[in-house]
Amino acid sequence: MTWCVFGVIQGLEYEELFELDEANDCLVEAGKGANWMGDVSGFAPPGDIHRVRNIGDKVAISIHIYGTDVARIGSSVRRYYDLPVRPTQSAA
Repeated sequence: MTWCVFGVIQGLEYEELFELDEANDCLVEAGKGANWMGDVSGFAPPGDIHRVRNIGDKVAISIHIYGTDVARIGSSVRRYYDLPVRPTQSAA
């Protein structure tokens, strides 16, 4: 289990949040939004799957600080998911 805090130092980043649906072997959209210069965000398990990218026309810089029990899980907290993404079901 890993927690993360990150802040945007310059530019604009788009962040997508996901939940892992192990029963259906996919990711489920859990949220999205823009993070501007000066914005700070964070998360912890189970909501610790996210993807960020630059959506502005200038360089974006962010700093990400991760924490975990490295004695238990090893030295890397990075995980990569190559799974299909299922959109959030909207209420009818």
